[in-house]
Amino acid sequence: MAAIVLAGFSFTSCEKDDDNNPNGNITLKVNTTSTSSVNLKSSVAANDLVFNSGTITIREVVFDGEVGVNSVSRTISQIADINYATGTVSPGVVIEVPAGDYTGVNLGIELQDDGSDPSVVIEGTYTNSSEEITPIRFEFNSGEVFEANAASVTIEAGSDLVGKITFDAISWFSTVTPDELDNATLTEGTIIVSETKNSDIFDKVADRLDVDTQAVFE
Repeated sequence: MAAIVLAGFSFTSCEKDDDNNPNGNITLKVNTTSTSSVNLKSSVAANDLVFNSGTITIREVVFDGEVGVNSVSRTISQIADINYATGTVSPGVVIEVPAGDYTGVNLGIELQDDGSDPSVVIEGTYTNSSEEITPIRFEFNSGEVFEANAASVTIEAGSDLVGKITFDAISWFSTVTPDELDNATLTEGTIIVSETKNSDIFDKVADRLDVDTQAVFE
């Protein structure tokens, strides 16, 4: 698994924030599947899928919570690229908030959706039952929002609270069958799964993004 720590953007706050409190940090971490493979939904063990490169582009990170009688909100509007293979992020992000005992906490991460370029591009290979290897590329362009929620969280001064998002492209493809990939249309020798190419497979994968992208506080 590749782990990503985002660090270092400016923030904005709402008027209710108590900025006289000592501050703590919300550190965002992202886990991704790397060179791991998994069998597809099939009894044919030879069929497998590997994703080992790509980019996920985010545009905004939002923190909301209640501390005492005050509401705290931080919004970071900044485009950042998550390298799916190496776990690097450019640039990195830390959200600074007043320390305290929070309730109703939400951390949201929104994908970039401006323009025609996909916000998610994940690349790898598909090996069929004859052990033939074909490149595969998944493209997704939407302002999808992934969230971590907690009923209560304590943020200590000078300490980090981790909001961890797991992007698992292998699980996104878990309902796709080997037959579907065996019969997929190739574009210059590559299986491209997007809204306009192999759209039946794309619909299955896109439906799994919310289900198999997990977010938790640690």
